[in-house]
Amino acid sequence: MNEQPGFRGRRTLLATLAVGGFAPLALAQGGRHVTIIVPQPAGNPGDVFARRLQQQMQRELGQTVIVENQPGAGGAIGVQRMLNAPADGLTAVMVSQTEPILTPAALLSVRYKPGQMRPVGLLGRACYVLAGRPDLPAQKYSELLALARAADKAGKPLSFGHIGQGSMIHLMGAQWAQLSGVQLSHIPYRGVPPAVQDLAGGQIDLSFVPLGGLGLDLITTGKLRAFGSTAEQAPALLPNAAPLRNQDTALRNFVHTAWGALLVPRAVPDAAAKRLNAAFDAAMRDPEVQAFLRSQGTDPQSPLTLAELDRFYQTEIQTHQALARAVGLVAE
Repeated sequence: MNEQPGFRGRRTLLATLAVGGFAPLALAQGGRHVTIIVPQPAGNPGDVFARRLQQQMQRELGQTVIVENQPGAGGAIGVQRMLNAPADGLTAVMVSQTEPILTPAALLSVRYKPGQMRPVGLLGRACYVLAGRPDLPAQKYSELLALARAADKAGKPLSFGHIGQGSMIHLMGAQWAQLSGVQLSHIPYRGVPPAVQDLAGGQIDLSFVPLGGLGLDLITTGKLRAFGSTAEQAPALLPNAAPLRNQDTALRNFVHTAWGALLVPRAVPDAAAKRLNAAFDAAMRDPEVQAFLRSQGTDPQSPLTLAELDRFYQTEIQTHQALARAVGLVAE
């Protein structure tokens, strides 16, 4: 993908870039493209967001931006591919806290550490909704809790879908069960869409569903039953999903949000990191991008400097490693 085109191909490429007003910057980059790796399957939130930012970042950078899905091993395959690429600012990865922070704590086969990366952009935060299959014999949270305890006592724990050992959804399920005094039967899936679809189809009982996209559509149309959110306050898109922290004193500190961030290897020079940061911020200022993020349940993040982003990331590493320890996560 990085081979230099022949003379005729080079002339065609430069003519095309010149029409778009991108020729000087593209020349400086030798015609190479920027790759954003998404370490999850197509249709997952990170994939949707990366593709939504793609055009705006491409316009700002003046060079082609491509999005590649590299799922597998809790996102470790895609993250490792990014780390193996030259640290020149031309390869980045779109992640949540799961792939760079939690996956290394969950899988013995993962060799990278969170500190090997640095963020160059932050999308914002979104909460999750504790959702059940539509025919679950519980209408409100207190009834769900009673049902979970009865099922556990009968030796048939409710089934809980997540997207892999050590994922944020897995840890929230484990912590909810721990605080509620119940057991769950954990069922792993290769991504959010198949887990949500099986939940709506009645194949599993419960999951924490990202607020936005498919999950929101299924909840609002009655194909999933919402019992509460992981936010501090009821989410604007789903005001009836009262925070779980307000429904049970055992959950008073049960507040979790997902964030999306663009990461690069820490070895990337500051100049290249600043260039990606500027392009990301420009994309985030686009009104259509802002509206799209809000429609997906994400509160857009205002621009942050690289230093501010790094402080954010270091805090998140500590927070989520502490969560993993609290629920007794053991690397497998």
